[in-house]
Amino acid sequence: MLLVFGSVGRVGAARPLVVATLHPYADLVRQIVGDRVDVVQLLPSGASPHTFDPTPSQARAIAGAALVVMNGGVDAWATRLVASAAPGASVLVVTRVLPFEPIQGSDAVGANPHVWLDPRLMVRLAPLLVQALSAADPADAATFRSNGAVLESSLQRLDADLERVLAPLRGAPFVPFHDAWPYFARRYGLDLIASIEPSPGREPSPRTIADAVATIRRMHAKAVFDERQLNPRPAQVVAEAAGVPLVTLDPLGDANESYQDLMRANATAIQRALTR
Repeated sequence: MLLVFGSVGRVGAARPLVVATLHPYADLVRQIVGDRVDVVQLLPSGASPHTFDPTPSQARAIAGAALVVMNGGVDAWATRLVASAAPGASVLVVTRVLPFEPIQGSDAVGANPHVWLDPRLMVRLAPLLVQALSAADPADAATFRSNGAVLESSLQRLDADLERVLAPLRGAPFVPFHDAWPYFARRYGLDLIASIEPSPGREPSPRTIADAVATIRRMHAKAVFDERQLNPRPAQVVAEAAGVPLVTLDPLGDANESYQDLMRANATAIQRALTR
């Protein structure tokens, strides 16, 4: 399913088209452009960017795009799609333009790419999005600057809210399914002691599962967290063997919720699970 935000066209002119690979970026763009631009989200709700394969219909849908916003790394599949279907589009790769301190990825090849899960980094991204959107649609640059300032303030409040909610958990052992959460954990002081999936899309070995269970018991972790987009069975096995609850997080969200709501829901789930 292809998600499109925006429906009211400009009088006498085609609406600009902006493409975002992942829902968090599609939503942040939508909050900046309002009803002035069509926003297409490539990754369907419930799908994992690690295993996603674009369809021909998606290639057709992004033809003529003025701007493509992609994360880098997890959505490398978009590179060929954009080159073939929207060769004239400007491309903003978040992990290339965003100033951040990289964390090593689990594959030991490069930086972990899941930067959108740190709201403070998204505060830094907001003006970069405004700049790219203004270049793609100069006629609406003033609107984008105004909406971008509102978005920055909203993201700052989000970060402050999450810091307040999670402050009592600083140093708490945190066991997510795979390594989507190191920037989140670093920002809010969680101790990420283990990840169950060794690399995206690869089932953990019995040794990996046994090591995770031993770590959870030794560190007295209170929960294991799986993800809505991934097979929950390995995490279920670990949680059952360790005798702790299994709680579902959502690193991506869907069209029915804003980035802010998504992050608040994740923080609340973590807070409840780790304070039982």
